Amino acid sequence: MTSYWSALHALNDFALFTKVQAQIYYPWASAATLAVFTAISSARIFAYIPQILQAAADRNGASAISYTTWGLFFVSNLATAAYALVCLGDGIMTVVFLGNAGACLGIVFVTFVKRLRHRRHQQVQTAMHAVPREPATSVPWT
Repeated sequence: MTSYWSALHALNDFALFTKVQAQIYYPWASAATLAVFTAISSARIFAYIPQILQAAADRNGASAISYTTWGLFFVSNLATAAYALVCLGDGIMTVVFLGNAGACLGIVFVTFVKRLRHRRHQQVQTAMHAVPREPATSVPWT
């Protein structure tokens, strides 16, 4: 366990060293990195749209969508939004990650609805096939 913590401290020391070096030699790097990060994270919101549309169009109860994966993405985005708000005081980053969390929640919601409808449809189909039918020759007026 000690080596794990040592490795984490070494990684943190390297990150701090890199940050200081970048600030000294490349003062523009911080703003450029933030701009790229914000642009890519903002664009991710639109990347969720095809997944939501596919889940909505799926006729098998959105069976290819993983609640675990999208739930973890949702919680991860919420945690990042909280970090941005509480630790960084960055409102823009907070909003971007709340948007990403909302899109993940949208995928989970659409999947839930599709699976619920698919399950109900399957139950109706099963019930229809389970109802005994009278043979056509047993008409009472003959």
